[in-house]
Amino acid sequence: MIQIDDKIISDDIFEKCFTCDLSKCLGVCCVHGDSGAPLEKEEKELLEKHIDKIKPYLTPEGISVIEQCGVAIIDFDDELVTPLVRDSEECVYSCFASNGTCLCGIEKAYRNGDIPFNKPISCHLYPIRIKTFGDTTVLNYDQWHICSHARDLGKKEKMPVFMFLKEPVIRKFGEKFFDALSEIWEQGIENFRD
Repeated sequence: MIQIDDKIISDDIFEKCFTCDLSKCLGVCCVHGDSGAPLEKEEKELLEKHIDKIKPYLTPEGISVIEQCGVAIIDFDDELVTPLVRDSEECVYSCFASNGTCLCGIEKAYRNGDIPFNKPISCHLYPIRIKTFGDTTVLNYDQWHICSHARDLGKKEKMPVFMFLKEPVIRKFGEKFFDALSEIWEQGIENFRD
């Protein structure tokens, strides 16, 4: 583990490789899971404000659940998350390309300029998972079996997890933090361990 200010970073974020391979996994991470995607309070507020601009990208089933439950729910771990389509593990914000690939309706609305924010940061940062303990933020690497193609492609491209996630890392923690991660990786993480 390495510490930067109030953040503790798992070595795996530097040592493991990862590059999403949507052509092989078909976005299965959005349709499998025992709970929805973790949300920040501010993200819930943005979803509530812009839901009418997101709905055109969603499935009728997803829209129905949102209209019944709202844009977010509290899950069994007492965390704020996206709702799931009833009787499935599919996120209500999922939408599907003609080839069956699952995409994020929030991200599509953002990329098309309809809303001013991207998908939830927990999705954008995956496979990094964030936990907060008091004033300390811990960044861990989550290895999910459905992402085996991403690990294979990451190894082939020699793409460390943090580098693949440059855009969401900067979105969440700022460019200075990403530059610090890059420096650690370039100089060798063993030089920075406590």
